[in-house]
Amino acid sequence: MTVQSSDRLKTKKTLLFLLAGIALGVAGMFWLNRPETPLPISQTNYVEFKLEMAEDILSLTHGFSGGMMRVPQNVAGLENSSLKNMLGLVARIRNADGELVGLASELEIFPDDAGPRPGMDWKTHWTITTPEGSLLIYETESIPLAHIPAFASVIMGNDWTGSIAANVSSGPHPSGRGVIVGGTGVYDGASGTFIERVELRGLTTRGEMVGTMYLQIYLDRDEK
Repeated sequence: MTVQSSDRLKTKKTLLFLLAGIALGVAGMFWLNRPETPLPISQTNYVEFKLEMAEDILSLTHGFSGGMMRVPQNVAGLENSSLKNMLGLVARIRNADGELVGLASELEIFPDDAGPRPGMDWKTHWTITTPEGSLLIYETESIPLAHIPAFASVIMGNDWTGSIAANVSSGPHPSGRGVIVGGTGVYDGASGTFIERVELRGLTTRGEMVGTMYLQIYLDRDEK
């Protein structure tokens, strides 16, 4: 190993420890100051949707300079525009049994155009559309501590495989869940909370992600 490559390795390790330290510090402050607010007792209706990454992704674009794939590869990017800190995704969605039941769009807004990283929260809007009706839901997200080993491997220049399931929702509900904004059809007037949960099974240095994304929705009211 040359002196130059050794220096690069030390730099990568320093960056890794710095990112991990930031993430642990932020997570620690969040949990120490987390209000112990119980969820509404009226939440009795549960609906779960999921999508498989990457087979269910129909399109994915963003304005980040590197580190994350686009689908398809020739899709228009958002860099060099006022939208460079945003991400847009359209995907097929499935029910808990894995059957295709509709489409979903995810629009994310980041503090800057460097993309997601440990210790950062960002805003996410979801629209879930099925033949029976649509749901508009909103959350803040962050990279969970459980997923940091996968991102650390990529930072070090190595692809990662395994199986780690963790919630990526961080709010805005005091419980750390996202909130239901409204809906149409059977979801007309809906309210409640939801959890975005990701089972991460693969992450590559090319920005490819493999896993299952779950949207676990808790409705406050009976469906029509």
